[in-house]
Amino acid sequence: MDRLEALVAIAHLRLRLVMIERNPQLLEGTTMQIKRPIELAGLKGRLVRARQTEASIAVTGEGFDAALDGIDEAHAAAGAHVGELERLGADLRQTIEGMTGASNGGPNDGASSSTASGDGGQVITSEPETGA
Repeated sequence: MDRLEALVAIAHLRLRLVMIERNPQLLEGTTMQIKRPIELAGLKGRLVRARQTEASIAVTGEGFDAALDGIDEAHAAAGAHVGELERLGADLRQTIEGMTGASNGGPNDGASSSTASGDGGQVITSEPETGA
């Protein structure tokens, strides 16, 4: 290519550029193939993998929520059961204290006392027992 042909080619390209700048609608009907960079080549596969990971995380989150709900229910049931046990313990303590007389101001210093059933039992006194 000699200088004259190069000048004509450059002038032709400049003319096309000016025409496109003044009339951008000239480009609307054309389809251009733009080569993708290498980084975008595997983008579709990455997006599919991201969607699968997102779905997997959602399933794991649902399982986690269900497990926490079960723990919360068990904790609430245990809390209610503790209250029942405390009430039962107080009732048993009151019954036992009523049977021993400790809560009624009965003797607890070793002096003899009679039992409600009358079957006796060992009575401890402060005086030593002498054998006859």
